[in-house]
Amino acid sequence: MAHEAHDSDTEQPRVSAVDRPDAGTAIEGLPFRSRTLYRGFAAYLDGGGCRTNCDYDRTDDERLPWDAEGRYGGWGGHEYFGTAPGASRTPVVFVHGNGRDACDWDPHAEHFLDNGYRGDELWAITFSETTTGHRAMIEQLRAFVSRVRAYAGTDEVAVVAHSLGVTGARWWLRSYDAHEHVETFVGLAGANHGLRLGTLCCQFGMTGGSLAVCRVLRDDYERHADHPLRALNADETPGDVAYYTIRGTNDDLFWGCRESPALAGARENLALPTDHEGARASEAAIERVYDWVSPASAPASPTPRCSADRVPDPTYRELYGLS
Repeated sequence: MAHEAHDSDTEQPRVSAVDRPDAGTAIEGLPFRSRTLYRGFAAYLDGGGCRTNCDYDRTDDERLPWDAEGRYGGWGGHEYFGTAPGASRTPVVFVHGNGRDACDWDPHAEHFLDNGYRGDELWAITFSETTTGHRAMIEQLRAFVSRVRAYAGTDEVAVVAHSLGVTGARWWLRSYDAHEHVETFVGLAGANHGLRLGTLCCQFGMTGGSLAVCRVLRDDYERHADHPLRALNADETPGDVAYYTIRGTNDDLFWGCRESPALAGARENLALPTDHEGARASEAAIERVYDWVSPASAPASPTPRCSADRVPDPTYRELYGLS
């Protein structure tokens, strides 16, 4: 039975006037005021969608060898890439982040093709909405991976996810116990242990629109007994899956919580001198992802937590209903 999914647009308790500072209030430890936080962080999360001149609607399945029935878009397969059919390697499924789409992964596809991959071994999903809640991501990813496995004739895939797609893909694994169908999981700049900026946005009542993701990506999640990240991180690397992560040392999204993308028990948690986009798009990241999807194993090691244990707050039980 699937675990219940949790959307980023779940209703949040109201923030009282005492707890929510004025929009012009200075924020301790930050060189800007709350109004700047709202504008800058919202623009950062919106991201403008795909930035590589994609001319496809989000649910356009023209680049896929099956009818997605308007549920999602993406690309993949030998016909799209013009290669010989068949899959002798584990197919790779690329999962984009908030406000983005499958075109984010075009440079990865080029690198993989240059190194001998076939089209039936390379796939990327575009979620139906620019800002997609985890519940929708889980269901769309479940359908997409099932079609990839059936089309390629393989039992397993490798999953490479970026930003919000990392926690979305992890929720898919947990919700449907899909670990047996995933050989390798690579998380790039994922907020696995929340965002300090997410907590601030919640405290300031800034949770509308694209900022709705702050509700499930706050770094003080351990104080809430039934917060989804607390449940998700009860076992950070479950199943017989090879886990890897990359974070950028210059990624301002993880201000105050630099090691949030790392997973305890991962075979490698790599830090690169780059930013949020570079953790996915830099040459070093692309090459490392390629090396990892069918690598020689490395020993797992524990990773420091982002937030410390705090007194549980029962208010999230009603909000998220975790069993």
